[in-house]
Amino acid sequence: MAIYQIVFCKIHDRDRFLPEYAIPTSKLVAKHGGEYVVRAPGLSCLEGDVDENTSVVISKWPDLQTLEAMWTSPEYETLKQLRRETSDAQIVVVEQPDT
Repeated sequence: MAIYQIVFCKIHDRDRFLPEYAIPTSKLVAKHGGEYVVRAPGLSCLEGDVDENTSVVISKWPDLQTLEAMWTSPEYETLKQLRRETSDAQIVVVEQPDT
């Protein structure tokens, strides 16, 4: 079953975030078997209270174990800390049900 990681991210320090977090993270995602479905610098909110300057990233993973291997890797631990310093993020995981 495919797993999707959905990230809503309000970036506060774009000068650090992009080169120090986004670029290394994209390489790590590929190394661990994930692929990006969407990487967008903003969104349009149809209902609710979401800042339209929030970036959205959706990645697809073969399974939860593969995503968790990247998420808990020593390489990503350092990147997570940088993300927390330069942005506020909400990160969810959704499993695509078999049909």
